[in-house]
Amino acid sequence: MRWLAIAIVGLLAISSMPASTAGGGSDHHWNGYVLDRSSIANHVLINQNYDYYSLHTGNHDAIVVAFIFTTCPDVCPVITSNMKQAAEKLDGVDYQFISITVDPGTDSPQVLREYMNDYDVTWPHLTGELEDLEKVWGDFGIAVNTEEIENHDHDHSHDHADNDEHGDEDSSVVVVMPDGTASSYELMPSGWNQLTASAYQNGWDIDTSNSTLGNFVSVINNDSAPSDDSWWWELHVWNESTTTWEAATADIDSIEAGQLAFAPNNADDSTIPVPQTENETFVILQSDGTSDSAVLDGINAWHMSLAALDSFDAPTSELGHYMNAIDGIETPSDSSWVWELHYWDEESSAWISSDVGMDSLVGKEHIAWAPNVTEDIPAPDSKMVHKLGIVFPDGTTEMFDGDYLGMNMDVTAMEHTMKTFNQNEIPFIADGEGITSINNSNSEYDLYIWHNMGSFSHWMATSDTANESILMDDSDHYAWVADGQDASLLQSPDEEPEKNETSTSHSTQTFILDGDWKPKVVFLGYDWDVDLFVEDVERAAKSTSNPDDNGLPGFTIATFAASIGLAIIATSRDE
Repeated sequence: MRWLAIAIVGLLAISSMPASTAGGGSDHHWNGYVLDRSSIANHVLINQNYDYYSLHTGNHDAIVVAFIFTTCPDVCPVITSNMKQAAEKLDGVDYQFISITVDPGTDSPQVLREYMNDYDVTWPHLTGELEDLEKVWGDFGIAVNTEEIENHDHDHSHDHADNDEHGDEDSSVVVVMPDGTASSYELMPSGWNQLTASAYQNGWDIDTSNSTLGNFVSVINNDSAPSDDSWWWELHVWNESTTTWEAATADIDSIEAGQLAFAPNNADDSTIPVPQTENETFVILQSDGTSDSAVLDGINAWHMSLAALDSFDAPTSELGHYMNAIDGIETPSDSSWVWELHYWDEESSAWISSDVGMDSLVGKEHIAWAPNVTEDIPAPDSKMVHKLGIVFPDGTTEMFDGDYLGMNMDVTAMEHTMKTFNQNEIPFIADGEGITSINNSNSEYDLYIWHNMGSFSHWMATSDTANESILMDDSDHYAWVADGQDASLLQSPDEEPEKNETSTSHSTQTFILDGDWKPKVVFLGYDWDVDLFVEDVERAAKSTSNPDDNGLPGFTIATFAASIGLAIIATSRDE
C-alpha cells in the first residue's frame, strides 16, 4: 500500500499589494481592488442544465463573475454564501451573477447542479471543455497552472512482510455483511487517518471539533489554541523539493497522508523538526517549542481499516483494537457471531483467518472483515462493475457504476438500480416495478438493457419487469429512460468518459464588471464584507466610467495575476 503524499502548489503571498487599493466605501472609492482592463470577450460555455450558455446573455447593468470549484472544502462555499447574501441586498439593481469552475474534470453540469441545490442558489454555474475555459481564464487573468502532480512513492526494495510496508496501490479491505452482501474498499489514507493512528501510537491527546467542513484541531497535548485567535494550530506539509515545511493548502480530512505536521501558525516553520521521509511521519511542534514525531513504519489492519472504511467502531482493550461494528451492524449481544479478521494469502489464493488482532496483523496487501459464520468471502480481485444509465426528461444523460464483489447471488434490475443509486448517493423514488423520480427529476422511466452485439450493440427496451430481469456475472447493463426520450442518447457502457483530474488550492477571485463587461474591481479570497461588495455592484451598475478610481490607476489584473492567481494543478493520470 502507498500512503500518497501529493505536493500541492500554493498561492503566492499578496502582502506586497498596496493597502490603498481598497477604498473606504465612500462615493469616490471602490471597495475592491481596482482594475483597468478592456472588456471581457463573449464566450460560450455549458451551464448546470447541459445547455450552451453565452457569457453576454442578457443586457445587465452589472455582472459578477466568481471562479470556484465544487470540491473546495472551505473558501468556495463561503464565496457562494457571500454572493447569496449580496443578492438579497441588491434591490432595484439590474445585475447578473455567474460562477465559473476552475476544475472542469470534476465539475460536470450534474455536479454543478447538485452544488447549486446544496447551497440553494439559482444563478448560472458554468463549465465547459478545457480549451474553452482556458480562454475565459486567460481573459480574466486567472493563473491556472497545468502541471502533473508528482506521485511520491517510497522506494522499498525489500519484501513487504519483512519491511512491514504496502507497496501495492491496489490494497483493499473487503467487507462481507451478515446478509451476505460484499463490498471492496480501496485504501485512501487521509491526513486525519494518519493523525488518528499517530496519536494512538504516541499517546497524544488530541481535541477536535467537527462541522460540515470537517475536523478542526483545537488542543494538542493540553496545548490549547487561545480563544482570542492570537494563534491557531496550522497544518503543514513537507516539500521534498525545497526540503522545507509549508502551510497546507488542504484541510486535515482531504489532504493525503505523508509527511505532515501541526504547529502554531505564528511559529517559525524552520523550527519544526525534519520528518523521516522514508515512512509516513506526523510531527507536532508545541507552542513552548517542544516537539514529538510519530513514524508509521508498520501499516497494520487497524490502519488499513481507518483508511478504507467510512463507518466502523473499533474500541480499544488491553490487547489493542477489536472490531465491534461496521456500517452500524454490531456484534450481537448473544455472540451468535462476531466480526472476524482475514488476510489474503497470495500463494494459496485464499483468505486466511487471522490468529492475531488487527493491531498485530502487519504487512498484508488485502484484509477482510466478515462474520465468523461466513462460508464464502469473495477474492479481492473479483470486483465487477455494471453500469446504470439514465436519460432524464430534458434529454441529459448520466452513467453510474454499480460495483459488485463475487456476484454469488442473483441480482434483479431493480436491486441493481437501488444498489447503484445508493452507492452514488443519488436520490430516487421506486414505485412497484418502476422508477418515478431520479435525482429529483420526475417522470415515468422505462427500463432498457444493453444488448451486446459487437459493433451493433445498442440499448434495447426489455419486456421483463425490473424485478424479473436478472443481472449476469459477466454481462448486462441497465438504463432508465424518461418517458418521451430516446435511449440512443446514452453512450455505450463500455466507453469511459475522459476526465481531466485536478487538484485545487483554496483561494479564489470574484470580479465585478459593468454593463459593457469591463472589469471594475476584484475581491480576493473570501474574507470580504458583503455590504462593501454590494456597494461596488451598485456603483458598477450606475457608472459607465470609473468614479475617481483612487486605488491603482492602470493596475491591470494581468500584471498581478501571478501574485494572486488561483493556483490549480491539473493532472492527467495514467490509471
